[in-house]
Amino acid sequence: MSHLTVGQYAILVFGAMSVYASFRCIYFTYFHPASKFPGPRIAAISNVWYAYHWITGKYPMAIENAFKKYGDVVRIAPNELKNIPPLSGIKSDSNLDIYGSHSKHIEKFLKADFISLGDGDQGITWEKDPIKHRHTAKKLSPAFSAKSIKAKESTIHKYVDLFVQKMKKIGQNEQGVELKIWTDWVSMDISAELSYSRELEQVEKMSSSAFLHALWGVNFFVNVHQILKKFPLSVPLQFLFVPPSALISELQARKLNRETLEWRIEHRGGLEHLDHVEQLLSAEAPPPTGQERKALEVVSGQLLIAGYLPVASQFLCTIMFGLQEPDIHRLLVREIRESFARYEDITAEALAPLKFLHGSIMETLRFTFVEGGGLPRVSPGAIVDGRYIEKGLQVQYGHFAFTRSPRYFHEPRSYRPQHWLPKDHPHWNAAFENDATSHYYPFGLGPRQCIGMELAWREMRIFVAKVLWSFDVEMVSDHKIVYERDFKMHRMWEKPEFWVRFHPVDRSD
Repeated sequence: MSHLTVGQYAILVFGAMSVYASFRCIYFTYFHPASKFPGPRIAAISNVWYAYHWITGKYPMAIENAFKKYGDVVRIAPNELKNIPPLSGIKSDSNLDIYGSHSKHIEKFLKADFISLGDGDQGITWEKDPIKHRHTAKKLSPAFSAKSIKAKESTIHKYVDLFVQKMKKIGQNEQGVELKIWTDWVSMDISAELSYSRELEQVEKMSSSAFLHALWGVNFFVNVHQILKKFPLSVPLQFLFVPPSALISELQARKLNRETLEWRIEHRGGLEHLDHVEQLLSAEAPPPTGQERKALEVVSGQLLIAGYLPVASQFLCTIMFGLQEPDIHRLLVREIRESFARYEDITAEALAPLKFLHGSIMETLRFTFVEGGGLPRVSPGAIVDGRYIEKGLQVQYGHFAFTRSPRYFHEPRSYRPQHWLPKDHPHWNAAFENDATSHYYPFGLGPRQCIGMELAWREMRIFVAKVLWSFDVEMVSDHKIVYERDFKMHRMWEKPEFWVRFHPVDRSD
């Protein structure tokens, strides 16, 4: 061997690698626990299929098409499966099997390591350890009690009212206003104050904060980070995908988050209204330091993002989708305006009985499920939809494909709030009677169900109702938003610009 030339060494190395690759392909194709499930051939032996569709921003659509081609269980990567219920009418439900199964509030299907902050504290959103997650969730739960949510409603009205005032001043100009950025501002302003009493003043100043710049600046990078976890040797390359401007914004946002938390710690127990972080701070205990302080930074930042992102999408898309269906928009506007004689009477409690408003928001949630890319879990060795999934296999529910399948929803690609109306509603339609509405959980289920669900509902109802009570909203152009073309999913849904005019309703008579 000592007399081999460089060329001969190269041939040996290449040969060894070829043999390894061949055996690997044979194993994953015929002997791996996932080999009995259908899917794209390349996905059986490589993560390339998975990576390609994530990079394009059309991963949810690719998964939807894969279900159409391969059936109810699809192998999307060598060790990963996607499921949807096998029968119209749903006699079994993989959603419940995967996310709802637990023992004493500790999930059986553990969160997969598809996105993380490294080796440090993962907060509440990304924490894989179910015990740690449960501990943080229990500490935060009083912040989302019925009493606490009701006490925080004034903050929601504060920013929605400010938005309405701004639109009365600038909303009628010929160019119109770009609603996507405005709904981002409103939602993040609300979330920052509710999370840890930070006033970002984006609506007031009509400009984006460093938080907002950073969040969207690194959206694609977080996507790349998630993909490269499937290719460990490539992880060092992830920073090549981050523009310097986005990196600067991200560093600024971290600094602001840290400074805000420091201010919040100094003022613990002494604020006019409670925020979410109050539950993690004790006025009597010494201020947190070290690892405990870093953990608070992570959780507070996650609360800000979780309170902003899904709500902003509902603010925008409920109006966007409705305007593109004029008959539906008119029904929603009529319900709101006939229910309230005065703007001041519009409260979350008074809005709760409005069925068409509820249906419109639920329909928007159907279109824009926050985690459209999926929520992978690690099987403990269990039955999902009547099929045994081996221990160690990653498995997830196809939320996006489920909501867009005619097996479960009538006219699934059209915006139809009628899906969600009760039978005694005047606009109930028997064509939607067999929709699988009781099997859709827009805020998740099980131990990791969104703890801010009821607060989000209050925000969404109040914003949509106050805006549509106050204004006749008009699209600036006839440009049709096409969901498959104009929406992209990286780590977050990237939504198209949407230009509208706000004409104040004349109630002088």
